[in-house]
Order: sequence, then structure tokens, then C-alpha cells
Amino acid sequence: MSKHDFRYRIDLEAHQIEILQKYIKQIDPAEYDLITLDELKEIVNNPKKIKRSVKKMLAADTATAARTAKAKEKIQNAINILRMENKKITHYSIAKMASVSYATVKKYISLDDMKE
Repeated sequence: MSKHDFRYRIDLEAHQIEILQKYIKQIDPAEYDLITLDELKEIVNNPKKIKRSVKKMLAADTATAARTAKAKEKIQNAINILRMENKKITHYSIAKMASVSYATVKKYISLDDMKE
């Protein structure tokens, strides 16, 4: 099986496609024998737009909501434990107690929330 038996796909943003199109105009067709310059231009100038399926988007949203809820619950439980133990409540202490990142705590808890 040769490397030409496979198809490859690269995902490019619009500005990256424009840059690639500019570079292709500078290619010397004599350097390439596997694909003609016209074929290459056709591929690059007519990129296939890839649309995410609704099913995948919903699944991603559901997973994100579940992770968010779990993180918020861990944070709230950590705050409750710190209050019961009369310990200082800071973003760092919450993160340590909840076993979540400091950034996650900062994302969901403001300084006002910690004072309550």
C-alpha cells in the first residue's frame, strides 16, 4: 500500500486558504508530476465546507453541561466543608479542597460569592 492510497484532509480557516491560494499561484508546474497545477488550484479554490452534525453539537453541549454541573457541585461542597471547618475561603483553598483547577474556581465563583 503506497502513501497515495490514502486521502488526507486538512482543516483550514478562511484566511489560511487565502494564503495557500496565493502560494499556489507561485508554484512552478514542472516541479510536480503527481498532480497538475490546474487540479491543485481546483482543490484549493473550491474547498469542501465541513458542517458539524446537529447530533454532535447536541452531544458536545450535553457533555459540557454535565462537566459544568459536576465542577459547580464540587466547588459548592468544598465551600461548605471549608465553612464547617472554619477555614479561610479563597479561590485557592476551594480549588484544593474540590480537586479542581484554580481557573475553574475563578470561572464559577466571584469574591462576593465567597463572602456569603
